[in-house]
Amino acid sequence: MEDKKSRLEAALFLAEEPVDSDEIADILDLGSMGYVDMLIEEFRDDLDEDNRGLELVKTPEGYELKVKKDHLEHVSHLAPHQDLNEGQLRTLSLIAYNAPVEQTDIVEIRGNRAYQHVKEMVSRGFISKEKDGRTAILDVTNHFLDYFDLSDFDEFKRQFENEQAGRDGEQEGVDMF
Repeated sequence: MEDKKSRLEAALFLAEEPVDSDEIADILDLGSMGYVDMLIEEFRDDLDEDNRGLELVKTPEGYELKVKKDHLEHVSHLAPHQDLNEGQLRTLSLIAYNAPVEQTDIVEIRGNRAYQHVKEMVSRGFISKEKDGRTAILDVTNHFLDYFDLSDFDEFKRQFENEQAGRDGEQEGVDMF
């Protein structure tokens, strides 16, 4: 059982996105979802001890490891912007690069997980969301600039384009229009 918990920990540590219960079952070679749930709860209990720096968080997409809030201010400088997962960062970069943009366009590119990413980005103040008919218009906020230490939105686009140019044309389509 300890071997399964350590493999669960390794998987959650490496995952760029939350990992759902079905994927955890596959990773741990388990057929019983009850056993998967029990292992997850035991792992969560292990992490809840006062002397641990990580916590297991359940999101609508699955489970992920995060630094406990008590420690975040002391260690966040070691890995800036790691409080956002890869999927959230990709969705946020699409919004920022094309802002203002319709939410339906973002969902079309990023898939249904973008709805949760948008909800999270709005709650954290990175983007604004205004209802527009059957969709919403998404735009970035000044908090976005402050968080990423940018002077203006043009600086974001310049940095993004410079980074993409440095990747020798391996750019994943960002400019939708």
